[in-house]
Amino acid sequence: MPTAIAKDLKKEILKLPANEKDKLLLRLIAKDKDLVERLHFVLIEGETTTEERRQEVKVKIAETANGHYNHPDGWMLKAMRTLSSAITHHVKITKDKYGEVELNLYLLTAFFAMQPSQFAHLNHHNQNSCAFVAKKADSILKKLQKIDPDYYIEFESEVNQALAFIHIHGPGLYARQLGLPKQWTP
Repeated sequence: MPTAIAKDLKKEILKLPANEKDKLLLRLIAKDKDLVERLHFVLIEGETTTEERRQEVKVKIAETANGHYNHPDGWMLKAMRTLSSAITHHVKITKDKYGEVELNLYLLTAFFAMQPSQFAHLNHHNQNSCAFVAKKADSILKKLQKIDPDYYIEFESEVNQALAFIHIHGPGLYARQLGLPKQWTP
């Protein structure tokens, strides 16, 4: 947690020569890995690599969803959470709200397509995975409300396929508890 700087210390820091302030600033920035990556994205890449970065995350999702998982609440759930963290990191660096929806939706649909048997019926082996999926779908629907409505048409079909899969299969119980609609209409 950042602490407040005392007024007298603040005054003295501001009196420092510019080159001394620059050295301090660079030392502080170097300590925050995410800030360094964000600055690189903005200043060096000129915020033009959002699509490439999004595609890298998609490739990771596809490769991971294609894995062999015996226990849905073990390695598969861990993989889905790790990928969810990668999406969050992508958004933190790029501020890509459209990509946040697209990647989270792709995360669900890729695992549904590659691991349908893991979600077929709710049981004690997949209850955590099914709960994760329902919560993720709920999160996606909330994030959809925050993007430009012009993009809704791009997501409508895929969101409705995901919701249908969720309600028909194992995550359905959690979806009903969360009040997820069976169909999303923008």
